[in-house]
Amino acid sequence: MSASPRERMLTWRVVFTYLLVIALLHPVLIYNWLTNGIWGLAGLNTWAIILILVWLTARTGNPLTKSEIFAIRLIDSAGLMFTGYYFAYLLRNMYFVNSEIARLFGVVEQVPPFFAPLGSDYLTVSLQRTFFHRAWLEPVFIIILVPTALTLLSNYILGLISFSIYVREERLEFPWASWDARLMLAFGERDAMRMRTISLAILIGALYGFMTSGMATILRIPLIPRMLVDFTGLIENVMPGAAFAFTTDFMTYVVGFILPLRYTALQLAASVAVSVLGNYYVTVNDLWPPEANWQPGRGVLWNFNMSTVYFWNSFAFGWGLAAALLPLIIRYKTVVRAFTGIARGLSAEPSAAEIKWLNAKYLLPAYLLLTFFSVAMVSSLTPGFPIHILLLFTLGLSFLMTLLQTHSAGILIGVNVPYLREALIYFSGYKGLGIWFIPAEAMLFTGGSSVAQQLLQARIVGSSVADYTKAYFLLAALGLVGSFVFVSLFWYLFPIPGYAYPYTLSGWPVEAMNFWRWQSWLWTGYLFRRNWIFAGFSLSAATYFASEFLLHDFSLPVAFLGGLLLPIHTALAYFLGSLISRFITIYTGEKWWNENRGYIAMGLWLGDSIVSALLMLIQLITRAIWLLPY
Repeated sequence: MSASPRERMLTWRVVFTYLLVIALLHPVLIYNWLTNGIWGLAGLNTWAIILILVWLTARTGNPLTKSEIFAIRLIDSAGLMFTGYYFAYLLRNMYFVNSEIARLFGVVEQVPPFFAPLGSDYLTVSLQRTFFHRAWLEPVFIIILVPTALTLLSNYILGLISFSIYVREERLEFPWASWDARLMLAFGERDAMRMRTISLAILIGALYGFMTSGMATILRIPLIPRMLVDFTGLIENVMPGAAFAFTTDFMTYVVGFILPLRYTALQLAASVAVSVLGNYYVTVNDLWPPEANWQPGRGVLWNFNMSTVYFWNSFAFGWGLAAALLPLIIRYKTVVRAFTGIARGLSAEPSAAEIKWLNAKYLLPAYLLLTFFSVAMVSSLTPGFPIHILLLFTLGLSFLMTLLQTHSAGILIGVNVPYLREALIYFSGYKGLGIWFIPAEAMLFTGGSSVAQQLLQARIVGSSVADYTKAYFLLAALGLVGSFVFVSLFWYLFPIPGYAYPYTLSGWPVEAMNFWRWQSWLWTGYLFRRNWIFAGFSLSAATYFASEFLLHDFSLPVAFLGGLLLPIHTALAYFLGSLISRFITIYTGEKWWNENRGYIAMGLWLGDSIVSALLMLIQLITRAIWLLPY
């Protein structure tokens, strides 16, 4: 991870690219979500744009620099995929609370006006189809602007702290983020050998995508099938409740090329432990609840989804708490060093100004201030909600989960413990509906891991933290502006929900049913079983002490957590990919493969993603043409 000389990030070419992507790609993303309910565009990301720009700028004799490539790459994580859908979510909220489903549950009278327009205001804005109405002032401010500001600032601070702990002090590998940054270096430095390796991998990935997804779309028969081969029906005859499957999608195995074998092996062991042995234990002891009782023939996906919700989420919640908390206590000296020198190691040569403001004595009070503001806002909107629980989750759990996610990204791909907002509500004991209308982003800050990885990439490509910070906030603002403009445009053209956007008619009613059902189902206690949480915490603690003091690898519990929340076919693919990577070194030599495996894996994935995105674009264009009046 040697640092490179600094280059400017926010050049006129980068800013122009930002505006161009907002103008051209942003409406496609929003339209795809309204039409198909798909977040993103089938794998299309800024690498496709970077490839085009690298080719064009090379022809002009002024190629893109490493920092410019990094700045464009940030569009995915810091811009469109963060704030780009927010105004579309407002329309969905309005549907939720004014639909027949809300009236069926008898809760319309309990909906606060800050969530969405109601009653006569709803009728007015639906007829006018505009956000320029007084009824939108509170929703825009409380649902979008305040949570966005809190999230951006809090995640930024938590990301700096996580970077300091896991990149600078613990020196974790961060396989995905590091190889992504090395790809930027390869294009920015225009190394001929690396460029040839990457280009060949992209071509092979594109060919694979065409023979699988492309032929399946054109001829309805893929030359190479991408499918899930489910052996659950065979295994459950011997072990009721157990599940096993594998995938034929080669791209899932490719991910394993860049992951350490010891961690993917532990991840697979955890997945087998819960999917095969754990679910067998649950079934033979008749622990399934009546509303989700196991029956033969339901397959691996039902088995994974239901067992995770009803059992393993609780276990993983306790496991994750111990895996995040205990290293802070046992390795406290590392944490102290991380806090006392946050600016050190962020870039090649941190400036005096950076060293001054990237300091714990400024950042920690700022984080506390943001937390207290969040707690005060939530308390004012939901009188009676326990303040001590809000503080515990907003201040403490946000910090712990950020560390856990960053740690997992440092050794594998990364893991998120789900249902944190639901945990906040459940353990508060507060059964009022008001808390459900406040965005999770206003109470829980769990995006710091992405910031830490982006700071690592900035250091690898030689960009300054100041330039990264400007791009981080600029992209979030542009995403909001683009969301407002294009959602307004789509709404002006056709009603939302409406026939022009099929998912709003087919998917939103299902989402609305789930939204209202959650508010009563949570109190069944199935999602958070205290005995399972305690068991997860205890076993995680035992595993941590063994790994820390006997095996001298404090990351083993975090790797195990990834397997608890990963389908068994995915965990198996990652492990086999790592194993294949190990065997390849026998034929290529360890040095060559270790220097190029990431380029090959990222190139294969990129080529396949481009083909999938093109197919999705063709589908969207075809559907858009269908709406024309001829």
